[in-house]
Amino acid sequence: MNTTQPQKALPEATFSDRMLEISIKYKKQLTALVIIICLAAGGTLFWMQKSKVDEAQASLALAKITPWIEMGDLNKAINGEGSIKGLNGIAKSWGNTPSGKTASLYLAYIMLNSGKPDEALSLYKSFSSDNKDLQASAFAGAAACHVAKKAFGEAASEYEKASETAENESLKAAYLNKAAESYVSAGQNDKSVKLLDQVIKSWPGSSSAGVARRTLWRLAGAGVQTPQI
Repeated sequence: MNTTQPQKALPEATFSDRMLEISIKYKKQLTALVIIICLAAGGTLFWMQKSKVDEAQASLALAKITPWIEMGDLNKAINGEGSIKGLNGIAKSWGNTPSGKTASLYLAYIMLNSGKPDEALSLYKSFSSDNKDLQASAFAGAAACHVAKKAFGEAASEYEKASETAENESLKAAYLNKAAESYVSAGQNDKSVKLLDQVIKSWPGSSSAGVARRTLWRLAGAGVQTPQI
């Protein structure tokens, strides 16, 4: 008589069993992976926190010098006084923050209105922001610098770029009118007429459309062929 008991089939390995086996087999690799993930997450959190701190500092610094800007005390606004940073210092210290970028635009605007279009143009050209309306304002600022230098063709191109970039519809229309004006100054009336017609058709009830119509009437009076409006 055979007394040998038949062996019972081993239970099929569960998902937990398999994960335990993998964790034992690849313990070193998994440990390293966890460490890398933790370091990456920690680094991201650090930079997010640092960005918040930097923006808070930049915003406070900008608030301190705003009265100088409003009063026209440009030397203090640009260079600061004592421990208070001016626009130059804010832009250099916190240039990657929204307030730091705003300081750069203020600085460029002051340079342009102080008769230094080349310095202003350099600042506008180096400006970069994810905020499309801010970026558009930098393109428009560069255009204004070209106008000051009587480079009207370049100005028109920058204004067109500003219009394409802006998200705000009023700004888009206004920048396109500026581009049209620059084309008139550059003696390129055909390009100007095309843009003015675009403003009227794209934003028919806006104040910019009214400005475009008046410009077209003026051009028509000067003998330029214009569309029926």
